[in-house]
Amino acid sequence: MTVELIGLAIANAAYALVGAAAFVAGGWVRPGEPATWRRLGGAYLFGIAVLVVPASYLALMGVPVGWSAFGLGLAVVALAARRIGRPRRLPRPRLGHPSPEALAAAAITAVALVVLAYSFRTFVVRPLVEFDAWAIWAVKARLIYQDPGAAPAALRSGLYGQAPYPLALPTLQALGFGAMGRFDGTVIGAQFALLAFGFVAALWSILERHARPVAIALAVAAVVVAPQILYQLLTHYADVPLGLFVGLGVAAGAAWTARPDGDGWLLACSVAFLGFAGLTKSEGLLFAGAGAAALLAAQAGCGRDRWRPALVAVAALAAILVPWRLYCAAYGLTTPDYDLANVSKVGYLRSHSDRVGPTVRELWRQLQNTHSWGYLVAAIAAGIVTGLLGRRWRATGYVVAWLVLASAGLVLIYWISTLPTSSNLTNSSYRTIVSLLVGGTSTLPLLIAPRE
Repeated sequence: MTVELIGLAIANAAYALVGAAAFVAGGWVRPGEPATWRRLGGAYLFGIAVLVVPASYLALMGVPVGWSAFGLGLAVVALAARRIGRPRRLPRPRLGHPSPEALAAAAITAVALVVLAYSFRTFVVRPLVEFDAWAIWAVKARLIYQDPGAAPAALRSGLYGQAPYPLALPTLQALGFGAMGRFDGTVIGAQFALLAFGFVAALWSILERHARPVAIALAVAAVVVAPQILYQLLTHYADVPLGLFVGLGVAAGAAWTARPDGDGWLLACSVAFLGFAGLTKSEGLLFAGAGAAALLAAQAGCGRDRWRPALVAVAALAAILVPWRLYCAAYGLTTPDYDLANVSKVGYLRSHSDRVGPTVRELWRQLQNTHSWGYLVAAIAAGIVTGLLGRRWRATGYVVAWLVLASAGLVLIYWISTLPTSSNLTNSSYRTIVSLLVGGTSTLPLLIAPRE
């Protein structure tokens, strides 16, 4: 186990290095400007998105994910090295005396990290037992890792998990198996725990210039210590990884929207994280699409200097996600659970309208489950009211638009589903709401306690 953990640790350190190099190559982190170094907190998960998204597409062509990720990583590092140029003496950042608020925020974050660290051993030793974890995700990861040449045809056959499910998570797991030197469905659980640690660092990095420290710390803690987050991460399901990336993408989009001098780095983070989310699960496309629509909606009444980068970001997100839909269409990969064509069939929707009421009631019941989520729904509602009272129109509009579109889309998916309503909701509703709650909570600091 020790050797496997060391290999996995090296792979994750490489993700952080590639993410940092991508920030340097993009001009968002400049070695001569210590103020930009704070962005490096998002480097780890950004590096995962930079490597895993293209590697997942290349896996569909039979390219081994290890080699594709290695090549992509070298290219990004080379671009960063070229931008830096000759080595120079780095300036020392000025360390001031931390304020009581900063100390309180650090203490809250530290408690959340201790809770995660205490659970880490469980992630390493808990076997892969839940059905979807091995029947959908791990089986694809093992195929991609052990037989990449046969993977494209096998994945299209539908014999390895559900065929229309995208490959971001299996690709990340396959890279982990390669780093460990063998398939190990137990130790790979450490990768899921590391995603939660990465979320903490990334959310701090995204929001620290835009919201008060204590508000960020409370949002971080509310997410990572929620009982359902830890439990669902332990199952090796994709829902919490999806939710973490959705939360970061939405927070970055909201932070960019909130500032008149929008930072391009925030848009890059929003695109990368929502792009990864869209290739993690089928409903990830829904949450990412809602983020794109909310970003455009929030720019209503703005000038060309806001619309142009927003449109570029939406186009970049589409460039990440659309090829997967085209691939599924080209090979006829459809899910038996629902048919998206039914969305446009008024007769079908009318004849199945009896599904809407039970769906809304069950989703609402799960959202209000305080034993699983505490009072996150109440906190999100309070944040929206506070944002409106504080006249933070654009940030609040973005958050409300995303929540409404994402929630309505989720209801619509259950509406057109071919599965029995009761059993479908029982088996999945507690998981599909994760992205709604994490996304809403991640934006709370911008609504409740922004830096003016």
